[in-house]
Amino acid sequence: MGRVSSNGKSGLSVLEMLRRHKSHWVSTEAMQLALGFSNSAIPSHIEELREMGHEIEGIPVRGYRLVGHPKALSSELIAYGLGTDRIGKQVLVYDSTESTNDVAWHYVAEAGYDGLSVFAEYQRAGRGRMGRTWSAPKGSSILCSVLLQKEQQIPAGVFPLLAGLATATTMEKQSESRVHIRWPNDVILAGRKVAGTIVESRSSVSGNAYVIGIGINCSQREQDFQDDLRETAISLRQVSGREIDRLSLAQELLRQLDHWISVVKTAGTLDLHTKWMERCDDIGRRITVASNRQTFCGRVMDVNPEKGLLLQLDSGPIKIFDGATTTVLERS
Repeated sequence: MGRVSSNGKSGLSVLEMLRRHKSHWVSTEAMQLALGFSNSAIPSHIEELREMGHEIEGIPVRGYRLVGHPKALSSELIAYGLGTDRIGKQVLVYDSTESTNDVAWHYVAEAGYDGLSVFAEYQRAGRGRMGRTWSAPKGSSILCSVLLQKEQQIPAGVFPLLAGLATATTMEKQSESRVHIRWPNDVILAGRKVAGTIVESRSSVSGNAYVIGIGINCSQREQDFQDDLRETAISLRQVSGREIDRLSLAQELLRQLDHWISVVKTAGTLDLHTKWMERCDDIGRRITVASNRQTFCGRVMDVNPEKGLLLQLDSGPIKIFDGATTTVLERS
């Protein structure tokens, strides 16, 4: 079942004020004046927030301060103050589910679910590209899927680039480090994979529908990764050396997706392409790819948002590869 917080909007406005002041003390009087609450109401809201998992210290002469992030995500907290136009108007959070993509697809034919954002603390059958699985310990990651219903303006090939860029820019705000992208769907931090994306589509007479799936490694330690991934995978916690605020990360991810979808709809793909290319470390690199049961080697020239990877083959000509049907076998 999806989890929805029972906390009221008043309690969430208290939380927002504490978050704005980070670890500094906020007096009861300041909350009372800023939020219009009675003096007696504030302790009740603080207790509700503590029950939700927020670590809040309180001293009568100083007030309250937020000292720790909730361990679990909540749909109401993610949606509160989000400020997006399309993405995250409805948010579901599951303790456990087979796949957030599957949950999102369940709503594709239901009216009013465009922009639905589904999160899970744990996936029993999370999907990666080309039939691969995506697994992570419970509560260690951002596991998110976003549903776009009846999308007619944005070409299908744009969404993988859009998802990768939105994920990269989200993490740059958390890690304070430059994040790189490798075509078609890997997001790289400190030379290792920290996140991945997958875009699925379905066609109908009323237009195309898409589900954008994103997984971000947040709090894993080296031993949390499978043996074959420990040399190539990494988490935000490993890089930053500190606890990751998954709530802020989840909100920023939805804001970035919303922003880039709006940019592409109103201004085309030029800015998206420019920002994506600034973070792509494949340009000029020699790679080997597999497509249609054939293997090709060459140097990466560009990535066209609508058509795919432009590879100058070792044999001379330039060939375009669709990210949906191509796998990168080796980079040199």
